[in-house]
Amino acid sequence: MRSALFFVFAFAVGTTAVAAKPQATPFAADLPFRDCNGVICIDVALDGAPPHTLLLDTGNTHSTLVTEVAKPLGWTLSPYQRNGKPLDGVYETDAHRATLGGIEGTEKFLVVDRARLGDKFPPVDGSIAYGFFKDRILEIDYPHHRLRISNVLTASAPAQAGNEADLSLITFGEHGPPIVVGAGFRVNGKPLRAQIDTAYTGSLLVYDSALGALGLTKQGKPEYFPYTDGGVNMLAAPAQSIGFGTQVIAAHPTMYFVGEGDNPVHQPDGLFEATVGNALFAHSVLTLDFHAMKIGVRPAAG
Repeated sequence: MRSALFFVFAFAVGTTAVAAKPQATPFAADLPFRDCNGVICIDVALDGAPPHTLLLDTGNTHSTLVTEVAKPLGWTLSPYQRNGKPLDGVYETDAHRATLGGIEGTEKFLVVDRARLGDKFPPVDGSIAYGFFKDRILEIDYPHHRLRISNVLTASAPAQAGNEADLSLITFGEHGPPIVVGAGFRVNGKPLRAQIDTAYTGSLLVYDSALGALGLTKQGKPEYFPYTDGGVNMLAAPAQSIGFGTQVIAAHPTMYFVGEGDNPVHQPDGLFEATVGNALFAHSVLTLDFHAMKIGVRPAAG
């Protein structure tokens, strides 16, 4: 499944080998986020200018900014090439400084004319993708609306007492760019791997190729998701439980299947089974360790 901007970019992000000795991981930043119609909005300062509202998008491979914000910053824009031809309304930039909650890094953005995004896009000026957090730990405390971010790590952090699983970069389809996929999830007690997509406002979407192995039958009532694949229908249906590791994240939740329509949900050619989104973690803390490449989910304190 892909966010509204996924069609524009393809950028590979590498991983770093895990060091042998664990280290304590105090978070270097603890900042608030806002719920923007079901997605995570954060304030990001670019090149020292006043902050703009950007979407946290772990389902994407490249950070983005709208042209009307990039031009006043004095950014040099070059036409973005696809298959040797410029893509209208899309531009590349050099790396620029991005600051959020005291954490600073350099990031290359794709710049997009807002008109190109249409009316099915969150109320933001762009996005920060998962590559910004390379070799850092990102913790999303959903109930308390907090993001916690580590400094760049040189050694692995302590494990989460058996409640961790592997985090991988798997291509979206045979020829797609790498996206973030976590093991450790379960639906009705059966294991699956799922894309971690903070631009998806639903809970668990199961792809068609996984239905048989999971013992599921596609059914449910159509529900519209404006920020996914340019706006799609999914089928909402009840599940017995959705879990991670040894715990149940949600009992008797709503889950989703690929629906019908002129713009269907894009599917990953059977390379993983599902996508999980913000609604699934409403009462949890999600930890994405982009150094050791581990994922953890635990109940939120309080």
